Parts: sequence; C-alpha cells; structure tokens
Amino acid sequence: MQSQTLSDVWSASTHVLVDRLLVRDWETDLPWRDVVPDSLPNELHLLPAVLQLDQLDEAQRQHVRQQLAVEGASEVAPAMLIGSELSADALARQLARHVVITLADDSRALLRFADPSVFVHLLWVLPLPYLASLCDGVERWSVPFRSLWWELEFSERPEGEWNRLDEAQSVALTHVGLINDVLASLPDISDLKQWWRRSQEVNEWLKLAEEECDLTNPSDCVAFARHGALLGEGFSRHPKLASSLRAAIATPGHYAQATASLSEREWRGVIADIERMNREREPS
Repeated sequence: MQSQTLSDVWSASTHVLVDRLLVRDWETDLPWRDVVPDSLPNELHLLPAVLQLDQLDEAQRQHVRQQLAVEGASEVAPAMLIGSELSADALARQLARHVVITLADDSRALLRFADPSVFVHLLWVLPLPYLASLCDGVERWSVPFRSLWWELEFSERPEGEWNRLDEAQSVALTHVGLINDVLASLPDISDLKQWWRRSQEVNEWLKLAEEECDLTNPSDCVAFARHGALLGEGFSRHPKLASSLRAAIATPGHYAQATASLSEREWRGVIADIERMNREREPS
C-alpha cells in the first residue's frame, strides 16, 4: 500500500463510502445510495451509504471534501474514497452483499466495513479472497489512516470468496473495538504496517485475558492488553496485578479499577519488580 494526500486521492476517486453513524452532521440533501441488503430493511441507520461524486454540484463537492480533511496527525477522516466504473446504485448493491459476515460458530455479525477505523483492521483480519470479494468492481479503494490516505492494491487479485470465517479470524474481528481502545492508550504509531503488527499483538493479549485469565469485562480486557503491550510477557505474575486479576473473575471490572487507582510511584515499583523477576528467570 502507498500513502497519498487527500488531493491526490480525491482527483482519482469516483465515489465516497460512508458509515451512517459517522456522518450525521453532513448535509442531508446529498444523493445517498444506501447499502442495504433485503434482509435488513430496518437497519438503515447502522449501514453504509455511497455518494457518486459526479452527481454532486460544486457546493456539495466542496462540502464533502471539507468533511474529509483532517488537521491533526492522529485524526482519521470519517469516510473512504473509491474509484469504480460502477454507478452508485450498482456499487451499493455490490457492497450490500458484504454487510453481514458469518463467524466460526455460524452466528452472523454486521460488518462495519465503511468505518475507516474498522476497515483498516480488515486488511489483516480478513483473508485476501474475502477482501477481493469486498472490493469486486472497484479499481481503487483508499482508506484514511492518520492524516494520509492509503490505497488498497492487489498485485494479483485472487478469486473472490465470502464464506464463514475461521475461529482465529472471528475472534480478531470481534476484538476490533477493544483493539482500538487499547491502541488509543498506547504511544501513537504513524506507520501503517507497524500499526498492524501492534494491533495483532494487542489481539493476542486480549485472547490471553479472556482464555487464560477468564476476564469477561471489556474494561478489564482492555487494561490487561494495554499492560501486556507496555510491560511484556510475565507482567501478570506480579503479586499486586495477579491478585487483582483473580478478584476480577468474581467482580468484573475490578482489575481495570484497581490498576487505574495505582499511583505513579506504585507503578514504578511494579515495573521495577517485573524487570527484576524477568532477569531472575533468564538462564545464567
């Protein structure tokens, strides 16, 4: 993937793809084409919509472009840009086939692929054939990350597929919101590939929190994953943290609350203890 500016991407794009929940303050008279499968007629407010840029007048185009411009390096534009020969109606019908995805346990989940903060994770969660299916009929798909836009490319686009996800993919997909919560609390990463690696690392910490520590509260899981990403392997063996983890099994939310109440001095002591414990575990 290569990064570009909004000006570069805008001039080469034909459509805007939005998540309805992210564009509530946009002008209401824009010629939206709703991405709604026949099975979800009552979920319109949760589903994507498409704008075809050549159907907008100059004032509308200016309004949309202003909404996509972000100032801070940590901000993310609320929509994505697409280049396609399809009409807005045809693109909406194509995308509507991917609004729902089947997880490993045969349950079905809404896939908020029009939210850039979700889509950027799909690039490492979904297999390439699934991405190829999602991008069918699209020549360019540009996703905002920080203040730049990244173009999705296939060196050799595989045959599209849209079936049930396996267990690992399903778990990662259900973790996307929690991963974003953890990443928001960690030092910022501007390189997309490094950000993917950190996301995958956080996903593994979340799995450990749920599967080995029996944490069920989202705040506990986020706190645990954050500490794992910052402190590394073995941090949960520290007596103070281990005690809070055990208590959180019976009292969900306890680990997040207990660790948040530690003073800076107490955290320095915990970190020093963990470093000492790790040194003692190293082979001499």
